[in-house]
Amino acid sequence: MRKITACLLTILGAITPTAISDSATRNFGSYYYVSHYDDQSHQQDYNYYNVVTKEPSKLEQIVEPKTWNRPASNYTFSYLEEDEFGPSNWGALSPSCNGLYQSPVSLAVNRSLFVRKKRPLELWGLQSRPTRITLVNEGGSAAYFFDYRKADHPRLRGGPLKVDYMFYQFHYHLGSEHSLEGQRSTSELHLVFYNSLYESYESAQNQADGIAVIALLYDVLKKDRIDTLNKWTRYLSKVIEEDHEYSIPNYGLFSLSDVTQTTTWPYFSYEGSLTTPPCSETVQWIVVTQRMMMTKSELKKMRQLKGRGGEWVLNSRPNQALNFRRVFLY
Repeated sequence: MRKITACLLTILGAITPTAISDSATRNFGSYYYVSHYDDQSHQQDYNYYNVVTKEPSKLEQIVEPKTWNRPASNYTFSYLEEDEFGPSNWGALSPSCNGLYQSPVSLAVNRSLFVRKKRPLELWGLQSRPTRITLVNEGGSAAYFFDYRKADHPRLRGGPLKVDYMFYQFHYHLGSEHSLEGQRSTSELHLVFYNSLYESYESAQNQADGIAVIALLYDVLKKDRIDTLNKWTRYLSKVIEEDHEYSIPNYGLFSLSDVTQTTTWPYFSYEGSLTTPPCSETVQWIVVTQRMMMTKSELKKMRQLKGRGGEWVLNSRPNQALNFRRVFLY
C-alpha cells in the first residue's frame, strides 16, 4: 500500500505545478527573483504607494455595496475614494465591479504555483512598424491605438493562452495597480489584446476568454542626466487636456519591441477583470516580475495630463481580494 501511495504522489508531482512556499532567491531563467525583496533604491520619492498593501478582510468583503436612487449611466467613475463614485462604489455603475474575480491583486512568489512545463510566451510581430499611432487622453492618462497592415498585426500566443490574441492598444496607470510582494511601483503599463476568434475588441471584451493583458511595472531612474528612456512618452505634451487626440508623425512611429524590449521575462498569470468599469471578468492577466525603468522627466510628462475633474490623480484601482483564485508563476 505504501508503494502504491508513493507512486501516486510521484505521478501527481510530475503533472501538477509546484507551489513555491519559501522566501529564498530563485532563478527563473536568467532572472533572479527574490521573495520579500526591499526594492526602494529607484523609488524613494516617486513611489506613491509606500504603504504595504493587503487584501480586504472577510468582514470588508461581505459589506453590502451602496445603492443609488438615480440612473448610474449618467455618471462616471472616479479614483478618489471621497467622490460619490469612487473605487468602493464602482459597483453602482457596473455590478461586475463587485464580482469575485476582480483585478488588480497583490502577487507574491510564496502564494503562487510555479509552472515547470510551459509553452514559451510569444509576441509575433514585435518588430512590426505600424502605419499609424493615435494618442488619446482618456481621462488623466494616455492610450496608444495602433494601425497595422493586416499581415503585420502583432499576435500574442503561448504561455497560459490557448489561442492567438490580437494586439489592440496600450495605456498606463499612475501608481501601479498590481503589487509585487506587497510593494507597488510608480506606474503600470497595460498592453491589451483580444481573442482572435472574435472580430474586434468590442465583441471580445464580454466573452469569458476575450481579453489578455500584459502588465509592465515601472520604477523611476534616480539619475537626472538621462531625459528619455521610453519612446512612447515623447508626445504626451500633445494631449494634456482630456479627450485630446494626436496622430504621431511617421518619423516618430515605434514598434512594440520599443515598449516591451523582450518577452522572455518571468511573469505571474491569473484570471481576472478589467480594472475600470465595467470591470468585466474576462481577462487573462500576465504580470511581468521584472521592473522596467522610466526617468524623472518622463514621469513629469505623465503627470501633466488632465482628466476626471482637472489635475492628475493616481489613476490606479486598489487591490482586490484574490478569492481562492490560483496564481501561476511562469
